[in-house]
Amino acid sequence: MPTLIISEKNKAAEAIAKALGSVKVINRTKFLNVYQIPSKDIYVLPLRGHILEYRNTDAYKSWTKSDPREIITNPSAIAKMAINYARSYIKALNDYSKICNECVIATDADIEGCNIGLFDALPYVVKANKNIKVNQLWLSSLEKREILLKYQNLISPKWSWGESGEARAIIDAIIGFSSTREVTNTFKPILDEIHNRFVSIGRVQTSLLYLIYLRDLEIEQFVPEPYWTITADLVHNSHIIKAMHIKNPFIKEKELEAKKIYQNIKNEKIALIINNTRDSAIINPPTPLNTSKALVLLTRTLRISAKAAMNTMNSLYLNQIISYPRTDSDKYNSTFDHQLYLQNFKPHSNYGSYTTKLFTENRMKPTIGKVDAGDHPPITPLVSLEQNSSKFENSLQKKVYDILARHYLALFGKPAKELRTTLRLSIKNEIFTSQIVALVESGFYEIAPFLKKQYQPLFEIKAKQLAINKILLNEKETQPPPHYSDTSLLKLMEKEHLGTKSTRPTIIKILEDRKLIHRVAKNRFKITEWGKYLISELIKVWLPFLKPEFTRYVENLLEDVKEKRKSMDDVVKTVKHLFLDLFDKFRSNIKAITFEFDKVKGNLKTAMQQNFPLTTSQCPTCKKNPMKLVTTSQNKRFLACTDNNCKTYISVPNTGRVNILKNTTCSKCGFNVFKITKVKSNKSLTYYICPRCWSASYKEGTNAFCSNCSDFQIIKEECVKRR
Repeated sequence: MPTLIISEKNKAAEAIAKALGSVKVINRTKFLNVYQIPSKDIYVLPLRGHILEYRNTDAYKSWTKSDPREIITNPSAIAKMAINYARSYIKALNDYSKICNECVIATDADIEGCNIGLFDALPYVVKANKNIKVNQLWLSSLEKREILLKYQNLISPKWSWGESGEARAIIDAIIGFSSTREVTNTFKPILDEIHNRFVSIGRVQTSLLYLIYLRDLEIEQFVPEPYWTITADLVHNSHIIKAMHIKNPFIKEKELEAKKIYQNIKNEKIALIINNTRDSAIINPPTPLNTSKALVLLTRTLRISAKAAMNTMNSLYLNQIISYPRTDSDKYNSTFDHQLYLQNFKPHSNYGSYTTKLFTENRMKPTIGKVDAGDHPPITPLVSLEQNSSKFENSLQKKVYDILARHYLALFGKPAKELRTTLRLSIKNEIFTSQIVALVESGFYEIAPFLKKQYQPLFEIKAKQLAINKILLNEKETQPPPHYSDTSLLKLMEKEHLGTKSTRPTIIKILEDRKLIHRVAKNRFKITEWGKYLISELIKVWLPFLKPEFTRYVENLLEDVKEKRKSMDDVVKTVKHLFLDLFDKFRSNIKAITFEFDKVKGNLKTAMQQNFPLTTSQCPTCKKNPMKLVTTSQNKRFLACTDNNCKTYISVPNTGRVNILKNTTCSKCGFNVFKITKVKSNKSLTYYICPRCWSASYKEGTNAFCSNCSDFQIIKEECVKRR
């Protein structure tokens, strides 16, 4: 009888099928293809990620007619249900399970993938065929060689990994559903004023928001302290050498001393060298990349969001360009065949000469990290691609691949070598020091220049004294810590054990989407007025929930499930008991929050609305005020009159980037035309709507895009009559 292989995504299914033999595509629906290998009697069925999710049962759907506390205490308050698009996938699972005698779970080889395969899909398989044999295909890449090897060596299902994912889903559903409702009901008066339907509360996201709040509060309350430095610019041939007074910095109490020293030496022209030492330092190549290290490297080097970095790596994996990007390993197994992959880079136009030297010098062993988790190797480029390769879907994939490929090649490189010249100088008996650090051997920096710090030119100082160009007394102020960036947030979350290597980028994005944090200068995050108010109030009554210790404890319990030290049921029971105490603490102290509403409502409302773009068109009802484009914390969008007493609303599309064309109006009704840009299948799509016409037609069951208008059309962003 045939074998059924279940993958997590369509691209993975296609790669697995093509590796196993000649493929026949069976079109089940518009979005679901099943890949048949007739020669081996195999069907490969892709899912679309999770096909099930936890939701409140009918008795608990109402936010006003049920008690949020019972979501924690009543086991029947939540249930696992099919996602809206899952029907065709479930039917396919049922149909193919009946004709197969073996099921191979080939979903992504991590905790979430195990959960999808073993707890979402497999129950339908077993229900249709209770005698079916179940194994698991554990892939670290979608290479044909890897697929064939692992298919010949199937493993027993990693039940404990799936159970860990299931426990996480149950715990986060219980905590998220109950706390979101309770906090939303508490903050209802504020939410109505700022056009938010609910407050999103989560075990990890709210703890992270608390840490961001603390950093922003530290910055806000920071009181700068003055200090002084004395520096000297010295000249050697054409080089300027910076020297610092040995007592730098001079704090406020030492201000007079600093000024006295400066007055004594400010006109000096010669600095005597009393000590000149040179030593070298070896800079070893980097260690291999696990997920966390890769995200830090990519966000820092490319200045992109953590979510964009993770999504791009995942796309490169599905396109068979890199190995699996979700791994805890930063240490290769001793049997890993690096020579096989390095050989591919020898003809490369950018990496070829460096790679050839690796072979010439027999440098086939990479640096060694700390952890071989046994799940996957570190992130590895599988193929050698030029930047103009058609395998790349966009420019970001090219950049990410280039960083990952160069970093991998750097693992085999020679160490870099620095030469450090340290000077001890005397300017009229005042002691100064200077250090000149130059790079004398590039080593691995040759292939990975993004890892290199700033160096000074290489030169030798044999003189006994140096000419002074100028001496400066600099008055400065201490600086607050910086706002968090994607890179520093990822490091913070890893340090505090918030989320997993895979979920951290998504959690940051959730806070951004919910308008709880926003990006400011230099791509750093700052808490919004709404986020600040929310956390400042929750601190009064719910600090144990906000602190990372609670979620860190939960993460450790989930790891215990994965490693079979604890059962899934026991861990869920333990966390429910702990969270019930926290929930009751919130409820018992709720009055401490409600008393503050009237004091902050006006300021909060103003702050929240400051970011709402305005149209130049008047409200069609009051005909006096412009309308504002409101985006809620749930990313719902609509136009509202800027006069809150005028309850006029106009629908607009919820997806795509909106640009209000303030100089372009609809020739039919006179309202501003909106330009909307969407990205679909990595391609940009632009269309135009008049929100007033679009909203009216939408209610009638049609979509009045400007392109469908029978009388007018948009040409060069102008609404003109059709010819």
